[in-house]
Amino acid sequence: MSITHNKGNNEMREIKAAGKSTAALLSQVFRTQIVADRATNVNAITDNMILQSASVVEYPEYEVGRAYIKGEIIRRGDLLFEVVAAHTSNAAYPVETTFAYYRLVELAHAGTLDDPIPYPETAGIVVNVKNGLYYSYKGKKYRAKANMPNCVYPPDTAGMWQWEKVV
Repeated sequence: MSITHNKGNNEMREIKAAGKSTAALLSQVFRTQIVADRATNVNAITDNMILQSASVVEYPEYEVGRAYIKGEIIRRGDLLFEVVAAHTSNAAYPVETTFAYYRLVELAHAGTLDDPIPYPETAGIVVNVKNGLYYSYKGKKYRAKANMPNCVYPPDTAGMWQWEKVV
């Protein structure tokens, strides 16, 4: 009985190891597909697909001093960012605010009053705010009154005429 039992345990360990190995391989394949998609400017892989895959695909955590290529997806805490230009990361250029190298991966929203664009609550993230679109922030809705391509000021910032609270 113990030989059969050990054989069963070994087979189960092999199955689990194969499952982890297969998941890691599939994760790598998807990440490679994203890079190829961006390199050819096809952009068939949407932000929604990337965000949905995050429960099964292991995206690497951002590292200072690492060479990144266009199209890589990296994790910074709970947020995902796409590398938009090849470079070697540098602590002086944080992921959250260096839009020349990184783009926040986020769900697509229409920017209407019924489907506002969520403004990140994490401080310092650069957002490409567009005049006339609606944004949600901390349970309230705001309309942008100007284009703010490198905005780091949340909608509730005092004295910002560029935001209009609507709800």
